[in-house]
Amino acid sequence: MGPGFGGTRSRVWCAWLLSVLLISPFQLLWAQDQSVSPPQEATASTLGNEFRRFLHDEAMATLHLRSYLFDRQNIRPPNNVALVTGGWVGLESGWFYDTFQVGAVGYTTQPVWAPQTRWDTSDGTSLLKSGGYGFFTLGQAYASARWKGQTFTGFRQFLDELEVNPRDDRELPQTFEAYALRGKFGEINYFAGYVAAMKPRDDSAFINMGEAGGAPNQNAGMGLISVKYGSMEKLLARASTYYVPNILWSSYGDVGRLFPIADSFLVKLAGQFAAQGSNGQNFVTSKPFGTFWGGARVDAIWGPMAFGLAYTQVGSSAAWRSPYGIWIGYNKRQALDFNRAGETAITMSGAYDFKGMGLPGVVMTATATYGGNAVNADNGRPLPESWEYDFDLQLQADPLPVPAWLKPLQLRARVAFVNQYLGNTLSNSLTEYRVVLNYELTWKGPRRQ
Repeated sequence: MGPGFGGTRSRVWCAWLLSVLLISPFQLLWAQDQSVSPPQEATASTLGNEFRRFLHDEAMATLHLRSYLFDRQNIRPPNNVALVTGGWVGLESGWFYDTFQVGAVGYTTQPVWAPQTRWDTSDGTSLLKSGGYGFFTLGQAYASARWKGQTFTGFRQFLDELEVNPRDDRELPQTFEAYALRGKFGEINYFAGYVAAMKPRDDSAFINMGEAGGAPNQNAGMGLISVKYGSMEKLLARASTYYVPNILWSSYGDVGRLFPIADSFLVKLAGQFAAQGSNGQNFVTSKPFGTFWGGARVDAIWGPMAFGLAYTQVGSSAAWRSPYGIWIGYNKRQALDFNRAGETAITMSGAYDFKGMGLPGVVMTATATYGGNAVNADNGRPLPESWEYDFDLQLQADPLPVPAWLKPLQLRARVAFVNQYLGNTLSNSLTEYRVVLNYELTWKGPRRQ
């Protein structure tokens, strides 16, 4: 699939709005889904009944449509811009004899507007392959077996285990090839397994975890363990660790709790800490390295309003590496991560839920983040101070008084303004716009509803 048509940005916005109108043909499918007869109790567990549960009664099909406009205006050309559409289609069976399940998800991203000019390029948007090409990929294809609440899943699957995560902030998420056991003991949820490969968000091919970690000529897999306990209402504690031989190891942990102060006033406190380093033959950097980061966050929630303050500090010996997912530091922002070596970052945020004005499902968030004291870990020279200002408007149609077929619609508009200064001199500046449309239809068998 080649790059899409060129043209002005006004064409782009018009094309994007047309994608909204394409949703309406699915109204009939939604109505059919809502009219499925209520589940029937199963009779004796015969082979025929089990096959019916496996293939229909407990099966599920998903169609997720997503359109994405990304427009980053840089201080010097080219700018990074693209408009894409696509999404994914998924099928998941029921549990055969309550023991065996299979599933698959196919993904695609296709260019609507993917310029390749001196002034604008789709390269760097992470929405398409280099050159503005779309692609199809079988991102998930898995089989699962469970016994006494413990589930083993093998081959291509979706992982969201703290530092190893889908990085779902573009058109398509990352997925992984893994062989893992999941389960629960009391209030503790765990994941333990071997991750062989991952599919980046902007490519169709799976690459091994050594290559994904920054060593293109090395083949290596990952051992990954994570545990999660409790909830924010009482106490939430999470931890994970991964190890990729001769490439990278990393460990992360956080805790948090929500404190009710009054009927409409809540305070949320949270802290995090992580450490990582090279190992074995140090194929990524050719020499040993290690670093850490820590953070603290407080949020005050008063009715429909929320205010937050977050702080993070990265060790000065090396920048933090996040090759297997989005960085989960409290000061991760839309355009910048604020995880350079030695960087101290502070974010102030405010949010308003418009349900207080009769518009449930509409939320506005604004943040201001400063990052300073960052250094080049190789020579100790200072790096530019960074300022980023973000505005985020989210709309979920589900709680709004709209027709049933429109309730799966989600719309998000974001803008980021970034300035970086070295001394008193502006060294970099950018403005980044993102508009994302999501719409999902799900069919469930009568015993899965």
